[in-house]
Amino acid sequence: MKIGRKIKIVAIILACVLLDIILHIVTTSYSTIPEDVNFSLVASILGTEITASLWALFAFSGVAFVYLNIRNEIPGEGVKKGLRYGTAIALLWLFAMLEGVSLFGNPIINEFVVGLSDAIPVFVLSVLLSLLQTEKVESNHSVIFILKQKIKAVSIFTGIFLAGRYIAYFSGVIQSGTQTRPLGTFMWTLLMGISIGIAFVLLGSNRSGQSLKHRAVKFGFLIFGLNWVVFLVFMPLVFSGYITDVYLRTIIDTTLVTISSYLTIIPGGKFIRKTESKENIELFKEVF
Repeated sequence: MKIGRKIKIVAIILACVLLDIILHIVTTSYSTIPEDVNFSLVASILGTEITASLWALFAFSGVAFVYLNIRNEIPGEGVKKGLRYGTAIALLWLFAMLEGVSLFGNPIINEFVVGLSDAIPVFVLSVLLSLLQTEKVESNHSVIFILKQKIKAVSIFTGIFLAGRYIAYFSGVIQSGTQTRPLGTFMWTLLMGISIGIAFVLLGSNRSGQSLKHRAVKFGFLIFGLNWVVFLVFMPLVFSGYITDVYLRTIIDTTLVTISSYLTIIPGGKFIRKTESKENIELFKEVF
């Protein structure tokens, strides 16, 4: 990668981090941080504002890293890649923020506004990165899902995430609002599963040329996993007592998403091979 391009990437990340900080300052009145909360050692030393800014720098760098590594596999050209990736990650972060409604009883409008303060900059980041000129690299053929496949993919991700999360809820492995806010917890888990399925469809993860396990692991642990980790790490970085819970959430969710990805790709792979076989037969007939 050329030095000039690296500088542009760093400038884009810093600009979007600044936008994130500004939006959070503007929406301070919607903050859901309680007054009597126990802050982490880092936040106690540096202050919540500086700690949150460091998180933003770390998180946006992670989002950029994933995009730069998968950009050639995202359907579309130029800015269309950024729009797809930005929409996918913005949805994940926005819905993830809404868990505070069922988990802590925070007002939904507050969580939504605070979530938008992160979702908007991460969307802008993705679009700006997609505008950078990149060298054309041979990559696997990205296949855009047909409607039937989209519905099937979202259904699989929603079902697996819902079932897996509830096992974790009822076993007490992770914190949840199943006892105090059962309806809110169910609705959030359902919508979160749907948003992950939408992200999978947007990023065109139905592609040939790689093994099923490789594609499933790549989406589960790199595309979803890394973007999930950089978002969740905010809690233990700023607040005390969340390290174990966030660690377990990361392991459980990435595993559930990887399984969902694998189960979704299996019929997708068969569809691709059947389609390619038909095209090859037609081409053979035209030539001979």
